Amino acid sequence: MGFEMVCGGGMQVGDLVQLSAYGKARNHNSACYGGWGFIIKVARFYSQYPITVHWYKSNGTEMTGMRFHRRELKKYKPDKK
Repeated sequence: MGFEMVCGGGMQVGDLVQLSAYGKARNHNSACYGGWGFIIKVARFYSQYPITVHWYKSNGTEMTGMRFHRRELKKYKPDKK
């Protein structure tokens, strides 16, 4: 396992993501509930929040530069209908 794998945890620039159950349980992520984003940067050095995401809220507004730890995110899966 390389160092980059530890920082991004397998996430890559361009991946579509949403909050994981852990991320939803964190109070500081409340603005992101129900939204999705795409990864714009993964730090190559140790950082508490190495993944930077351009986030789209459920109401359609955008937030750029949102930073997350790997366990706060999961790859985006559309709702089954």
